[in-house]
Amino acid sequence: MKSRDDAVRKVEELRVFVRGRGRFLCFRWTPGDVESARFVDEVDLPAEAVGLAARGDRLVVVFADHLELRATSDLAPTARIPLIGALDAAISPKGDLWVLAAGSVHRVARREKKEEQAIPGLEKPTAIAFDNEGRLLVCDDGRRQQVLTFDVAAAPRLVTAFGAEGGLLAGIPGVVRPTKLFALRGAGTDAAGNLYVAMGYAGTPSGNCVIRSFDVRGALRWQVFSTAFVDTFGFDPSADGAVVYGRTTVFDLDLSQTKPSATTALRALTLDHLRHPDDDRIKYGCSVVVRRLEGKRLLYMIGQYGGGYRFYSFDEPAGMIARQVGQIHPEGETWAWDVDDEGAVWHGDAPNRTIRRHRFRGWSPSGAPQFGVDKLEIWPWPTDFELVRRVIYEKSTDSLYLFGYLKGQAIDSWGVVGRTVRRIDGWLNGRKTVRYSAVLPTNPHSGDKGGPLSPQGVDVAGDYLFVGMVKADEGVQYTHVLSLADGRYVGSLGPGPEVGGNAGWQDMPYPIQALKRKNGEYLVLVEEDWRGKNLLYRWRPEPAW
Repeated sequence: MKSRDDAVRKVEELRVFVRGRGRFLCFRWTPGDVESARFVDEVDLPAEAVGLAARGDRLVVVFADHLELRATSDLAPTARIPLIGALDAAISPKGDLWVLAAGSVHRVARREKKEEQAIPGLEKPTAIAFDNEGRLLVCDDGRRQQVLTFDVAAAPRLVTAFGAEGGLLAGIPGVVRPTKLFALRGAGTDAAGNLYVAMGYAGTPSGNCVIRSFDVRGALRWQVFSTAFVDTFGFDPSADGAVVYGRTTVFDLDLSQTKPSATTALRALTLDHLRHPDDDRIKYGCSVVVRRLEGKRLLYMIGQYGGGYRFYSFDEPAGMIARQVGQIHPEGETWAWDVDDEGAVWHGDAPNRTIRRHRFRGWSPSGAPQFGVDKLEIWPWPTDFELVRRVIYEKSTDSLYLFGYLKGQAIDSWGVVGRTVRRIDGWLNGRKTVRYSAVLPTNPHSGDKGGPLSPQGVDVAGDYLFVGMVKADEGVQYTHVLSLADGRYVGSLGPGPEVGGNAGWQDMPYPIQALKRKNGEYLVLVEEDWRGKNLLYRWRPEPAW
């Protein structure tokens, strides 16, 4: 596949070049057998490359201000072509070199000077390639959001435009359909003419990645995607676990299925990168909390370093494009945040060692949520707490759960939950009573100097407290389960054979979201950055009798 971002180029039958940071790599493989790939060599580059192109004995390395031609036989440089704003290159079957630079696509003459001939009518080209018939493919990430095919045997002529015009904004904006393309990053064909299209909001893991394959008739063959990196998804509380929102996505879960790969369907992409190119969701991961307030959906998003929430809403009832409509972001380092069932924002490490509640007070005429920051409810920390790091309010029992360090407990790291959980009943509507204080699990040897490390994430659902660990213990990335009644240990969840028994760190301050379904089943979403996903655990507690 030909993609400017991935910059993977097949040079001959058994050789593949891959661009990396400050270098490119050479592999050999047997076509049709991915597992046969073997590393051959790597070459350091003088600057950061933005792309590669290859055909026969020629390799082109694309830099932001020039092209570097190399021989595939020994990878040695053979020529340098100055080209400001270069983004991509492609070599035709006839050996002609085409380049994408400064927003236009041109052919470079054999004498290594750019010819006047250019591809007309492009708005925002992002990648180029030649298909199996020798025609030039151009990804246009402008308003049309299409892959354009040009016959360049003579004067360039548009042959086809693949994809619904307007991309994600066609039809119901945001709703996913196979031919609704978006954020085009690259396209190419195989020898049979099947088309492959790569899409992503940015050239980083946080930018999402979707790859689709279409047959020669334009029908979808398959799709793969990764829409999470330093992200935790959130359940729609009105859907009993069947709908999940990500930072940029909406998923439908078929919970009648037991095979993991059959559970999830991508319903919508909620980011319009054309109208909102500065949307923080393009660059930064976050944890998502979903609430339905007065008939409208509101997404609360909090990032890797805490600090408060950004708010996103939708055009109701069917809109799927989210837009930012406000935020609560106080100054300074803050980690203890929660959203209760009624949409109120709780801040547990507020100034002067206080706990604060920002109540949801309705919607403004412009569609922004109102939280009445001038009408805060404020309570002092319990006097024996040295530091509060997380807070959860549970309306059903009028209980506040405080997490952190008691006086005398060692603070083992920044941003983590702490060593203690305390449940206080009657927080809003009665006499405040400490139900219990309990010691939380730790990673025994993951802290500074090999000492214990506090958990990273906590959430409450039904009768249980779910506690996520930063790192794996003995190769298992645990999420522990405690009883809400008394804080005792109940059991643990860990990655199973469905994902090879492996998972990355829980790296977000809010890496867990749990839900108790109406049928008594528990669903637990857990951040998994190593392979760019969230893990979904399904658990039915054993009856107590």
